[in-house]
Amino acid sequence: MAITITHSFTSGDIAEASEMNANFTDVELYVNGLSDGTNIDSGAITNAKLASNAVSTTKITDGAVTYAKLDSGVPASIAENDQIVLAGQVFG
Repeated sequence: MAITITHSFTSGDIAEASEMNANFTDVELYVNGLSDGTNIDSGAITNAKLASNAVSTTKITDGAVTYAKLDSGVPASIAENDQIVLAGQVFG
């Protein structure tokens, strides 16, 4: 999500304190939104951008991992039952 700044200035413009303060507030709200996740675009965080071992077992919701989402190297015997895989079963 791109940041939106309320006031823009060009060379020679006189900037009012209230306009500058409004711009600083825009930046503050945007940064706080990044911190709590509300200003992160959907799809911005992908597998390729995650560091190895960045997602721990405690961060995976039980029932969120299904056979269809697993790597093609996972044994096909799991697909026979098409059961939900719990985080504890994947990571021990």
